Amino acid sequence: MLRHRDWNTERIAEHLHLSVAETKSGLDDLAQLMLLAPAESADREFRPVNPALGLTTLLAHAEEEVERRQRQIFAARSAMAVLAAEAAEGASREGFVRLDGIDAVRERMEQIAVSVHVECISMNPVAAQSPTAKKASKPLNQLLLERGVSVRSIYQQSFSNDADLVDYAEWLTGLGGELRTVPIVPTLMIIYDRKGVLVPIDPAATHLGAIDVTGPGVVALATALFEQMWQSAVPFGAAVPRDQEGLNPTERQLLSLLSAGHTDQVVARRLGVSLSTVRRMMAGLMGRLSARSRFQAGVKAAERGWLCY
Repeated sequence: MLRHRDWNTERIAEHLHLSVAETKSGLDDLAQLMLLAPAESADREFRPVNPALGLTTLLAHAEEEVERRQRQIFAARSAMAVLAAEAAEGASREGFVRLDGIDAVRERMEQIAVSVHVECISMNPVAAQSPTAKKASKPLNQLLLERGVSVRSIYQQSFSNDADLVDYAEWLTGLGGELRTVPIVPTLMIIYDRKGVLVPIDPAATHLGAIDVTGPGVVALATALFEQMWQSAVPFGAAVPRDQEGLNPTERQLLSLLSAGHTDQVVARRLGVSLSTVRRMMAGLMGRLSARSRFQAGVKAAERGWLCY
């Protein structure tokens, strides 16, 4: 229309290979955008508006829309802050909140990811590290690290047998997270800003949900346990050390559990390894002790000071 001001609707439609109805619809849209104005000529309905004027008006409308959306976002954030404060107040009054089901736990984790300011520390048994759980936690940990929150995690040493978990650990540490390993992680636990701790309702069935505890005494106890384990844990990627007897921490724990009377099945579950791995490790220790039976191995291990309690 700018180049051919004398063209009417039919001529424009012919040039663009459109129907007259489609062309009129397009003209109506341009008029609503204030890029066309009513024409005084009898042979056409609209005339083009000077682009400098028309586009300036259009940009002004766009800026108004952006400002409106910004006001909506601000209002949504304010409402979110109010809801979060109400939830936190309810939790502080009771000292704990029960989160039934995995969906409720993940919703709480999403809240934590945007509200934590300083640190998020966790202990992670292998049994609780399903592919679905890691997929859900990945964007949350990324958000925490991008916000400058310190992320430290303790995993079981047996997690190195799972290629997906190793990939996840490499991804986490690559973003600045810290990860260390120990032979046994007693339970799944997430501590946020040292103000609250999430623990499973049933450690053997984490899908049942969790309890979000904010009582200072419980949080302090959980934090102390984490820090104690962190000090003795092995940094991810470092060689697992052996003591002066040539034993690594997992072998020490294996002997300790068996000497306490636990079955191979229980030991395997506690260490996060397979039953065959437990039996292979025990066979290796018996060979090093020159023992013909487990009882004899226990006696000789005690004599050498290999048992830890």
